[in-house]
Order: sequence, then structure tokens, then C-alpha cells
Amino acid sequence: MAELPAQPLAKDLRILVVDDDPFVLQEIALHLMGAGYLVQTAESAAQALEKMDTFHPKIVLTDWVMDGMDGLELCQVLRQRKNGQLLYIILLTSHDAEDSLVKAFESGTDDYIPKPVSPRILLARVQAGARLVRLQIEVEQARREQAERERMAQQIQRAHKMQAIGKLTGGIAHNFNNYLAAILGYTELAREMFPGVGDGQLDEFLENIQQAGIEARDLVVSLRSFSTGDSDSRKVPLVGVMLDDIVRMLKPVMAASILLKTDFEENVPLALVNQDQMYQMVMSLCINAREAIDGNGEIYLNLQYLRDVRASCASCHEWLSDDFVELSVSDSGRGIDAETVQRVFDPFFSNKEVGQGTGLGLSVVHGIMHGCGGHILVDSDIGKGSSFRLLFPVNPVAIDNAETHPAGAE
Repeated sequence: MAELPAQPLAKDLRILVVDDDPFVLQEIALHLMGAGYLVQTAESAAQALEKMDTFHPKIVLTDWVMDGMDGLELCQVLRQRKNGQLLYIILLTSHDAEDSLVKAFESGTDDYIPKPVSPRILLARVQAGARLVRLQIEVEQARREQAERERMAQQIQRAHKMQAIGKLTGGIAHNFNNYLAAILGYTELAREMFPGVGDGQLDEFLENIQQAGIEARDLVVSLRSFSTGDSDSRKVPLVGVMLDDIVRMLKPVMAASILLKTDFEENVPLALVNQDQMYQMVMSLCINAREAIDGNGEIYLNLQYLRDVRASCASCHEWLSDDFVELSVSDSGRGIDAETVQRVFDPFFSNKEVGQGTGLGLSVVHGIMHGCGGHILVDSDIGKGSSFRLLFPVNPVAIDNAETHPAGAE
């Protein structure tokens, strides 16, 4: 039997051939491999399903009549699998009646080849299928590239926006701090110079002014944390002992009806953090969680080591592919909708009533995390709670030690 020359379309295209007749199976496989296709064979539908998970073919040739599961049943099962609609399935059959062929196409077959198989028809039909598969691959690749371009454009836009807001808030914080220094300084002088004036009312008024100035100064610190991130303040390892201390300080601000659970994995790789900033971030996230559960529910803190994280940062939208130490704060509250998740890290954004919040809590978390090279993931469903996951980069010293002294080495 004459064979067609190898076609350019054949290169690297994977084909799975299924037939319970080993001689027919071998003959078809030889013709296809001779044309340049990558071929594997299966002598039953069950064996074919096993090979689908390891070989990942783009085209499946299957006999109709086989012991056990037949070709039409196999076709239906394949269509129901993940990416099964993208397979190109060719049925090998001796049935040529109209009703039989209609039944085959209704089962999900894309084409058929009559038996006994002609090598020229075989290669021509497979080549036609290969053209469609290649076109499908190109379309899917173009779709992915377009999605990636859009994601990158959004990431750049977001980065420029956050950079501009950071510069603005940094400038505001600097000037505002100068005014606060004068307010607090003159208030302190007035309290020293006029003690007891007006039966002590003046001192009370000045004390209120001073307290408001101190709170405003704390707000300036938050603004600076967002705008700079204070990346030079990583000093101590992030470990469960530190987090236990933070949790103890948190408990007084949590209602008795809130169950605060913790699970801090031991022996996580080294990640360096500033303890004051950790308290600030955990406090902010836990207060948000307390409000999300309306003072009655569970808040769960978890520390663990995550390998090969592949996700998009919720605050800067950078694509991540690395190992991280993760500290997550989760709640059983009302959840956050997708639109709000896109904005929660923006400075001054708040879904609370006017006067109920500054809108700086999560933006400060953003500033601190990115200042230390970390990232944030957010998992949330309406009515099912939320989880804010702080990802801290593993210190290179920990990586070097792990490579130099692997586990179990003497």
C-alpha cells in the first residue's frame, strides 16, 4: 500500500489509536508514525482513558465495536472530560448505514473512516482533522495572548495609579506632619503656661486638642506606610511565637462572642518582618473581620509555607510564581463581592458610612507588604466569608541553607 509523504502539519501532533484488534492497531499506528505523527495505542476503551491523562492527545481514532465499552460510549465519556470538547475524534467503523452514521455523529464523533482502512483515506482524514486542530490551537493561543495583554495593561494602569496616589499621600503626609508638629507643640506650651485657667476647662480643651493631634499624627504614620512601605524595617523572623504575642494583644478588642482560632505551622522558612508592622497589619485585618461577622462568628489565623504559588496579587495584580510564607486572616462573615475586591486596597476607599472609617487600613497593608517584597491574595464569596492571605518572600539565607543542608543530611 502506498503511503503519503509526511506533512508539515504532522509535527508534534499527538494521536491516540484505540482498537481491540492488535494487527489493525499496529498497522494504523505505523502509517501515522510514518507520516510524522506522535502515536500511542490502546487495546480497550479503559486503557485509552488511562493514557489520556499521560499522553494528552489532540486526535483520537477509535474503533466502534470493541469488547466492554464501545467506541460511541468512549466518545461520550471523552466529551465529558476536561477539555474533552477540544478533542478531534475519528470513528473507525464498517457501519455505512445512514442511521448508524447519524448516531455516531450525535455521540460526539467529528469524522469517520470506513473499515477496512485505506492508508490514503486514513492519512487524508487525519490531515484534515489536524488542520482543524492546528486552527483551534492558534485561536486558543491568540485568546490567551489577548487575555495576557489585557491583564498586563490593567497591571500597568494599576501600578501607575498606586504610584501616583503614593506620591500624593506622601506629600500630603509630609506637609500635614509639619502642621501637626506646630499644633502639638503650641498645645503643650499652652498647657504648661496656663494650668488651672477657667477652673481647669482650658486644660481640658487643650488636652482634647492634643489627643486629636496625636490621633492625626498616627494617621500620618499610616499614610507614610502606604506611600513608602518602609522596606528597610525587616528585622525579625516571622514565627508562631511572635504571632501568639500579637493574638494576645488582639483579644481585648474582640468581643466574647468571637472565636479566635490559630494554626501556626512550625519550622517555616525564614521570612524577615517588622514586628510593629505585623501587629498593625494583623490588627487591621482582624478588626475588618470582626466587623464583617458583626461581632459574632469565627476569625482564623493561619501560618504556613506555600510552594510554587501561581496566582495574581490582589493589590498590585502582578503574576506570582514562587515560594512564600503565608499568614492568612479568615472570617466567617458576609464576604466581599468581586467589584469591591478590586478596590479594597485603594487609599481612602471604604464601604462604611461616612465617619465610620478612614479607608486606610488595607492600603497600609498594601504599602507594608509591597515594601518588604510581599504580595496579597484575597479569597471571598458572598455569604461565605473572606480570607486575606499575606505572602512573605522566603529569605535567600533560608533557601541557601536548605540547598546546602537538605532535610535528613548529617
